[in-house]
Amino acid sequence: MNVMSDPTGKARLPLSKRQREVLQWAARGKTDWEIATILCLSERSVKFHLESARNKLNATNRTHAVAKALLLGLINPP
Repeated sequence: MNVMSDPTGKARLPLSKRQREVLQWAARGKTDWEIATILCLSERSVKFHLESARNKLNATNRTHAVAKALLLGLINPP
């Protein structure tokens, strides 16, 4: 798997397409339940993808993960 660096220089794995989709909807203020409904997933799957993205981005919470993804150009501004 391809490893990239974020602005802090820490290594991270690239986000999957699904992780980017979930973060994109989170950036628009959608809840886990709303994201699950939009993407035809379970809430548990949404939570899993958000947590995985948060870990890859070395973010402390959902909002931090969205902010980092925006700054890195991984998702588009809402």
